[in-house]
Amino acid sequence: MAEEVEKIFQALGNKVRLDIVKLILTEKETSCQSLLKKFPLSQPTMSHHFNLLLNSGILTARKDGVRHYYIVNTQKLNSLGIDLRKLIN
Repeated sequence: MAEEVEKIFQALGNKVRLDIVKLILTEKETSCQSLLKKFPLSQPTMSHHFNLLLNSGILTARKDGVRHYYIVNTQKLNSLGIDLRKLIN
């Protein structure tokens, strides 16, 4: 469990990733394309951030056709005692 929590906080230690998570929390679910438009970063850089957030368990993704949608994995985070809404406000 400690390793999972460490991985989560390492992922959140980057401002861009923290901003991505904040945005997704306010919108509940966000498409990859929407996020790419809101951050002045290249697609490969954004993919790197998405992969770190997915691998840490902060985000989950669903695919609808060719589009990917990201959702904050509140169930997993809550099971670890982490309430992101309290941490990012």
